[in-house]
Amino acid sequence: MNFKSLLKNEHLLSILHKVLMNETTKNKVSNASINGESYSYNRYSLLITMDIVIKYQIIINDETYNNYFLNKLDTITSNYNNHEDLIIKGNSLLIDLVSNKLNVNTTKTEDKKEILKYIYDKYIVNGYCFHSFPSIFKEKTEEVGLTQDIDIKELNDLKKIDYIFSNHNYKNIISRDLKEKSRAIYITDSPAMAYYYAFRSPEYMAELTSLSKYYNYLKDYHKDAFYLKDYHKCKSNLASLCSHVNMTTKEETTILKTFDKRWKALNLSESLPCIAFIKRSDLAKNYLSNIDDIINSVDTIDLNILVSKITDSKYPIIRRYSDINSLDLTVITMPSYREIKNNKFIIKDKPKVVLTTKTREDYQEEKRFNYKYAFSYGNANVIALTGLLLITLGLTLTIIINVLGG
Repeated sequence: MNFKSLLKNEHLLSILHKVLMNETTKNKVSNASINGESYSYNRYSLLITMDIVIKYQIIINDETYNNYFLNKLDTITSNYNNHEDLIIKGNSLLIDLVSNKLNVNTTKTEDKKEILKYIYDKYIVNGYCFHSFPSIFKEKTEEVGLTQDIDIKELNDLKKIDYIFSNHNYKNIISRDLKEKSRAIYITDSPAMAYYYAFRSPEYMAELTSLSKYYNYLKDYHKDAFYLKDYHKCKSNLASLCSHVNMTTKEETTILKTFDKRWKALNLSESLPCIAFIKRSDLAKNYLSNIDDIINSVDTIDLNILVSKITDSKYPIIRRYSDINSLDLTVITMPSYREIKNNKFIIKDKPKVVLTTKTREDYQEEKRFNYKYAFSYGNANVIALTGLLLITLGLTLTIIINVLGG
């Protein structure tokens, strides 16, 4: 899957920047809230836009359509009435592209069936689910895959932080089971949810530095600090939270030193959001039991609705309790929040590392990557995770039916 040429396209970055920084919708009220984090209207529009982009890549996967797609996406994101309208227009664009690729129209029964069969084959049968993590783990993930391993040093650090805050009645500032002896690999079939968590990965650092519900008690703090991976703003936020609960100097020093340790270990100042595209077939999520009913409804139900019945999220949270082989996934570096906000790509020109014989032996002995620190999704409440305004993360169908009927 050649996604890089699209993701590194200046036109796409410009579109994402425009969506995020749109002055006309900047102050619009959004009902979106995830785990207590208020989500701005423009940020939510950004998730919907990237949802369209990822679905386009999976379904079309043809560079010759990129310019056409981006021009149409630019038009859509420049002129939408609300989030519902943006979702519907995104679906219509995908239908248009598939009909163009198959050289069929959207009026004849058999042609509409062909469009749905094509989308089903590309997006479900041969499609992907997703797991998000920081870029420091990209190389090793590509080399040896994902595992459930827990790093004891990391776990002890998190327990230390959680213990101190708990003593000041800030319970579960780390929303993770700190007693677990192994951990699930959290996966989703929603592109929007995957991108959301790619921004926040690892989840515990996001919560600790700016996104915990406890930051709502502060009068002023840097809300975008972790999204921007701004070390000084994140540390300033954490110091303010420590002061707010009247920690002792020793406690605050312990918290901040532990924060520094984790930040450095994860190289977060240089971090970019990564998503592992995992084959649906390897997760047994590559089949819809009602696909025949969907396809045979083309003359009675709007095509836009039928596409949503195929592409809507069915598995917003998948817990995997076994390793995932590197051969069964593709790691993609996504545009970061910092790049989008600044409308400028971060250029990485690091030379390719040539493995020595010793390094190869080390990898062979390792068998699987000890997936340290990269706890992407956390043990957040599943209901909260699936409640992202019912849009893009699983229930767009409800919205489209309400708008279009059917």
